[in-house]
Amino acid sequence: MSSRTARQRGLSLIEILVAVAMMTMMTASVYASFSTTAQSMRSAEKTQQKYAVLRNCLARMGTEVSLAYLSHNRPAGDDRHYTLFEGRDQFNSDSLTFSAFAHIRMRKDANESDQSVVQYFLAKDPNDANRTHLFKRETRRLMGDVPEKMEEWWPAYVFCEDIKSFDVKFWDVKRIEWRDEWRTMKQDMQPNRLPERVKITLGVWDADLGKEVKYVTQTLIPMQERIDFSR
Repeated sequence: MSSRTARQRGLSLIEILVAVAMMTMMTASVYASFSTTAQSMRSAEKTQQKYAVLRNCLARMGTEVSLAYLSHNRPAGDDRHYTLFEGRDQFNSDSLTFSAFAHIRMRKDANESDQSVVQYFLAKDPNDANRTHLFKRETRRLMGDVPEKMEEWWPAYVFCEDIKSFDVKFWDVKRIEWRDEWRTMKQDMQPNRLPERVKITLGVWDADLGKEVKYVTQTLIPMQERIDFSR
């Protein structure tokens, strides 16, 4: 057989198998690379979305706290606290209940007010005891309910998911220090005034770092003294 005939014969079966194996390895390598990149992008997007929600929650809380107020005015003979600011320290699970000009009426002519009582607290997921969420409860008007009784009339909903800790500090301008609690319903605490600033800390578990990461915001309260229209 001449050399020309041998060259025209083409590839042998072994050469074809080797070429196919090499192409398969290259394709698998490229696919694995793209798959890893896509998975990393999805994981990064999920993390970014989670922290974006967390930042929005902190921003919303800060806005509502900045609208807090106290009022001396109430029906004659009624000793209930229609306006209040109760920040209670419970280690990593604080609670905050306050009156504010923060309620948004969603329907025209609704029997609601822009004044409401807002409550934030940490609690277990009713369907999964391994998860803890930040819950929010809000009234549609001032009712004079104490924080412990609000759950009887106003349902709570999940405000921010998977929160490990909720800590609130209050700046006392008179004592020039951060306070763990602020109680306007107690005469021996701060019955007639609000803190100048409120510091809110939310702790979330970061699986990548293997530890709890805390996010902090501070907000000012312009109306620190109670409103009194009788003056």
